[in-house]
Amino acid sequence: MLRQILAITWKDLKILFKDTGGMTTLFLMPLMFIIVMSVIQQGMFDPGDSGQPRRLPVVNLDSGDLAAEVIAQLDNIDGIAVETIWEGESLTREQAESLVSDGKRAVALVFPANFSASVEERLDDAEARATIELITDPAISTQFIAPIQGMVLGIAERVAETSLAPAHLEAGLAEVLAHLPGDAQFSLEQMTIEAEETNVVQLKQVAPPEMHIEVFPDSYQQNVPGYTVFGVFFIIATMAESILREKQEGTFRRLLAAPLPRSVLLAGKLLPYYLVNLIQIAVMFGVACLLFGMALGQPVALLAVSLALAAAATGMGVLVATFGKTQAQISGLASLLTLTMSAIAGCMVPSFIMPDFVQTLAHFTPHGWAMQGFMDVLVRGYGLAGVGTEVAALSGFAAVFFLVGVWRFRFD
Repeated sequence: MLRQILAITWKDLKILFKDTGGMTTLFLMPLMFIIVMSVIQQGMFDPGDSGQPRRLPVVNLDSGDLAAEVIAQLDNIDGIAVETIWEGESLTREQAESLVSDGKRAVALVFPANFSASVEERLDDAEARATIELITDPAISTQFIAPIQGMVLGIAERVAETSLAPAHLEAGLAEVLAHLPGDAQFSLEQMTIEAEETNVVQLKQVAPPEMHIEVFPDSYQQNVPGYTVFGVFFIIATMAESILREKQEGTFRRLLAAPLPRSVLLAGKLLPYYLVNLIQIAVMFGVACLLFGMALGQPVALLAVSLALAAAATGMGVLVATFGKTQAQISGLASLLTLTMSAIAGCMVPSFIMPDFVQTLAHFTPHGWAMQGFMDVLVRGYGLAGVGTEVAALSGFAAVFFLVGVWRFRFD
C-alpha cells in the first residue's frame, strides 16, 4: 500500500513541477509579500533614526530668537532632519505648502513673525499664547502626526518657559522683598518661588490653501479606497482564466470567422469585466457612504477616477492572460501582481509611512495613481481639474496594457 501511495505522490509531484511557471509563482508570491510588507511597514514601528530620519521642513519668520532655539533643539533629536533651506535659500511658507501639497513632505512647521513677542507678552497677560502652525496633508493620519505634535510642543514649551524664567524670578524676589522690613535678613533657602504652569505655546494644524478640507480624515477614508483598489484588480485572475478557458475550448478560433479586427473582439471580451469593476466600485463607496457616513467629495471627479481605474484593471487582465499558459500560472501571476502592487501603492497601509523609494515605486503602478486620485477627491477636496494627472496616468496604463496584450495575444 505504501508503494502505491508513493507512486501516486511521485506522479502528482511530476505534474505539479512540470508547470514551472505555476510553481515559481506559488513560492514567489508569499516571499515577495513578506519582503514588501516588511519594508513598507517600517514607518509604523520605526520612529526614525539617524540613518533614515523623518524630514521636517521648518519656516522661521520669527523676528526674535526663540524660534531659532526651538529649531536648534529639534535638529538635535536623533531621527529628525530639520530642513530650513530649500534650493540654497531660506525656506518660505509658500515652498513649505507646496512640499506638503505635492506629497514630498508629510508635515511642515511655520513659526510666525511674532512668536518671540507673543511669548514675552505672557509676562503681562496670563492668557497670551504663542502659536506655531503645523501644515499637514489632510490624508496623513493622526497617529503619524501626533508624535510630531508632542515633540514640537514639548520643546517649544521648554524654550518659552526658560526664556521667561529670569523675569519670573525677578518678580518673585521683588514680591518677597516688598513684604519684609528693610533691616530683615533671610537666606535664599527660605525663599520659595512657584513656577508658572506651562501653557505658553499652542499648535495650530492647517492644510495647504488649495486643499479645501474642513475635517481631517478617519480610517474609512484610508481603508475604503484602499481595499476598493485592491479588490478591483482581483478581476485580473477571473478574466485571464476565462480567456484561457475559451482558448482551450476553441471559442476564440470560431470568433475569428467574424469580420472584425482582433482588437475589437478583445474589447468585446473586456466590456463585461469593465462593467463589473464599475459596479464593484459603486457598491464599495455606496456602502461606505450609507453605513459610515463617508463624504464622497465631488461626484464627477470620483467618477472620472473610477472609470480610469476600471479600465486599467481590465487592461491588466488581458496582459496577464497573454503570459499565463496554465490556470496555475495565471492564478499565481495575478495574485503576485495584485498583492505586491497594492502593498506598494498604499492600499493596505498609508503610503506616507513608507520609505521614500517605495513611495516612488508607487508611481509605476496603476494602484498608486488610483489611491492618489481617490485621496485627492475624498480627503483633499479636489475637483475634476485636480485629478486630471491621476486620470491621465490610469488611462495611460490601461492603453499600454491593452495594446501590449493585443500584440501578444494568440487566439489558439
